[in-house]
Amino acid sequence: MPPRPATKLALLLVPVLALGSACASDPPERPPAAPASAPATTDFGGTDIAWVQLMIPMDEQLLPVLDLAKERGADPRLVQLAGELRSRYAGEIQQLKTLRRGAGLDETNPHAGHKMPGLVDADSLAAIGGAGGTEFDRKVTACLREHLDQLASLARSEITNGTSAAVKDLARQVEASRTAGLTQLPGAP
Repeated sequence: MPPRPATKLALLLVPVLALGSACASDPPERPPAAPASAPATTDFGGTDIAWVQLMIPMDEQLLPVLDLAKERGADPRLVQLAGELRSRYAGEIQQLKTLRRGAGLDETNPHAGHKMPGLVDADSLAAIGGAGGTEFDRKVTACLREHLDQLASLARSEITNGTSAAVKDLARQVEASRTAGLTQLPGAP
């Protein structure tokens, strides 16, 4: 008997956790999400599915930080980078959602409520939004550094372990853009 989808996803996220992620456990009483429709015929493996399902909230939850940085950032380099990332992420989110639909996955976020490196949560967003001046720029820069670093690492894991050519192609783009973004951060070497 093949493992249940929730068990397979948990096993697939072990490499992600080994990379430094610290997902909180879902409450045991929450049943696994059922696909909205029968899975499409794809070359998606478990790593591809896990990566797509993680990338969507990682990107979506950074958007408010990017918007704040564009509006309130004092360092022009930070404001410019936030604008570039905002544009890139908007298109990338659509690509990820297309891949998710192509794999026959529903829109459930299996990472809702998780705390992990690079995933902006409500507390982090509130701390950034409550800061001003150079402290604001410092908090945004630290948030972006963690986010970009984590996504570059996750993309490398997908490139190494994924099976879907389309997902691996997007992961290559993500790895290149996140690595480039790290060099554009204020204070980057």
